[in-house]
Amino acid sequence: MTPSPTVAAELLRLALGLGRFTWLGNLAFGCAIVLVLAHDDRLLQGLAWWVVLASALLARAYLCLRLLADATLRARHGAVLYAAMAVIEGSVWSAGLLVVPAPSALGALLQFVLSTVILIGTVLSFGPVRCAWFGQTVPLAFGQALVLIVQPPALRDVVGLAWLLTVALSAVAAYWWRRVLVENLALREQADAAAHAQERAALELHRSREQLRLALDAIDAGVADTNLFTGERFFSARYAELLGYRDRAAFLHAHRFSAALHPDDRARVLHARQRHLQEDVPFREEFRLRTAAHDYVWVQARGESVRDAAGRATRFVMSIVDITERREAELRLAASERRYRALVEASPSLIWTCDAAGRLTFVSARACRELYGYEPLEMIGRHVAEFNAPEFRRREFVRRFAPALRGRAVFDAEAIHLSRAGERVYVVVSALPVRDDSGRIEAVYGICSDITALKRRERELNAALRNQQLIFEAAGEGIAFVRDDRIESANGALAKMLGVTRERLVGRPVGEFLARPEEWDAVRRASLEAAARGEAAIHEAMLRAPAGAGRSAWCQLTARQIGDDRGATILVLTDITLLKRREELAWHQANHDELTGLPNRRLLVEHARRLLSVAMRQRRRAAVLVLDLDGFKEVNDLFGHAYGDALLRRVALRLASVLREYDVVARTGGDEFVVLLPEIEETAVALRVAEKLVVAAREDLEAAGRSLRTHASVGVALFPDDGNDFEGLLARADAAMYAAKAAGKNRFRFASEVAAGRASEAQGELQRPDGSGDERRLH
Repeated sequence: MTPSPTVAAELLRLALGLGRFTWLGNLAFGCAIVLVLAHDDRLLQGLAWWVVLASALLARAYLCLRLLADATLRARHGAVLYAAMAVIEGSVWSAGLLVVPAPSALGALLQFVLSTVILIGTVLSFGPVRCAWFGQTVPLAFGQALVLIVQPPALRDVVGLAWLLTVALSAVAAYWWRRVLVENLALREQADAAAHAQERAALELHRSREQLRLALDAIDAGVADTNLFTGERFFSARYAELLGYRDRAAFLHAHRFSAALHPDDRARVLHARQRHLQEDVPFREEFRLRTAAHDYVWVQARGESVRDAAGRATRFVMSIVDITERREAELRLAASERRYRALVEASPSLIWTCDAAGRLTFVSARACRELYGYEPLEMIGRHVAEFNAPEFRRREFVRRFAPALRGRAVFDAEAIHLSRAGERVYVVVSALPVRDDSGRIEAVYGICSDITALKRRERELNAALRNQQLIFEAAGEGIAFVRDDRIESANGALAKMLGVTRERLVGRPVGEFLARPEEWDAVRRASLEAAARGEAAIHEAMLRAPAGAGRSAWCQLTARQIGDDRGATILVLTDITLLKRREELAWHQANHDELTGLPNRRLLVEHARRLLSVAMRQRRRAAVLVLDLDGFKEVNDLFGHAYGDALLRRVALRLASVLREYDVVARTGGDEFVVLLPEIEETAVALRVAEKLVVAAREDLEAAGRSLRTHASVGVALFPDDGNDFEGLLARADAAMYAAKAAGKNRFRFASEVAAGRASEAQGELQRPDGSGDERRLH
């Protein structure tokens, strides 16, 4: 049953009225769910969810009050806003069931009972508005269904069936509730319509009774009826009103037609009436009548007489219409004509008319003298083409102006005329033909506006533009004009910077020439903000030619808006590729070890803080490993520092080769290396990496008849078990490394074992120095 717009609006208002108060019940049910969660030791999660629910419910109450107070907003967007609020509220209930479920069976059952009550309760506040009811019910039903899926099979089947029945019952109740409201409101609407119809019928009956009496009063004309034999008079209310009388009795006592006539009109009007009565000459006159305020109004009168069988006039009926405004309009028209003539003469443009043959019949005197140097009579009668300059040939005249002589309007046609002194006068001509009743061209009205000064400035501007174009082409920096995010023009320096032709640049989107196209949006916003301050925006960006057809270059991009045109921008691009390369080299040298090329301690700290922050947010494990070469001093003493440097480079390569792509290895000084392992699943991963590092650091050295074996000691600290910050993890890993050295070197130790004082040789030992005891071989 589709309700009428009036019923639908009343349903919405009723739902909003209920929504102002039912939110308190929902808030109470939310508290009940929080108590259930508190019973299951989930009070904090329940309170957090309850705060979100309370915000949504308060928003609903505020929205209801706002829409009830603002009828215009309610009529336009009320149903949509109320439905959106219902969706939000249903989503909050559903989120509470999914995100903060009760872990115990009893809590889940209580949650289910409360969800059932809420679902049934939505019928009251959201049922009158179908889309709002669906917006509340669908998320809640879906959320409770998902919760039931994870329940034990026995409980799930029973409660699931109950939930389906509840949803069906809620749908039936919402349908019934809305149908009852629609029917009641429709009946009330019909009753109101019937009452209004009855009132209109009574009013029409009253009007029909009064129609005859008011007919004369309703028309604009006043009517006077005089019995010529008895002297009896009748005047309509409009007649008295036209003469300014409010009291009918006072009007009948004071008004006499002949006495009310203006002295200047009295003889003429009375004579016309007498001729009509005696000779049946039509009575059509305009004259003035005195009003109650003793001033006069102009009226137009029409008279008709009723005659007997002998042809004698027995009654005289006259109607009058107030034409005071028309007469005043005629006076204003005459004044307007005088003002028009004054305006024509005051205009600096030549206003003219010519006949169908093109000969001038009128010219404005001032412009005739000042613009052309002629007297008006010297121009009148001459053909309009006689004033053309020699370079404005007849062919141009016929093409631009002749259409006006053939019946078509001409607007803004440029022409070159000669003044009396022989000087060029540049004008813009507009002409409009006028036709007579037979459709033939009667005259042409036109205006010539002087644009001589404008043409001079145009020539100067063209010269300036040519100079600017030369500067534009000769500039050493890249310059581009951009309109609506596309390159409108570009100079040769920009094309050379990208290694493409200028034709490849023009008409293409600016973003295509940026290594990161999305940067253009930031540049455009920055230029608009800078334009508000009267400044230009400066931005560094990487340019690239599209499809690899040119080369890439770093540039400093200066963007400035052109005037008030928000879609037009001028870009000046300075090539800073060499500067960026020097900056990148300086950054690399400042953040990497010069000998091995690995990150140094500064870059390691940056990586560690970022990666550990990510691990903390994602609740992942991580590890910090400190590796120190055993016997490196002997290598320098036996083979020399150059050999030791080469050893460090080889060890660095082998360490990097055993790590994952996103692991970090850095040299922090001397023969010490630090490894950062982000996102590890378990401690065994750190153990395996430590084993690989020890194996990778081992090397047998021989030179000049001397031999030496190098290996490494490794300390391992785990995040978050051994600390939450990098400095603390590094210190514990360093202590574990020294513990590994103290335990015999060529092994690794965990910081947790060192802190607890437990022996870890069985876990970290590769091979005991004496070859005895329990050992772990690394493969």
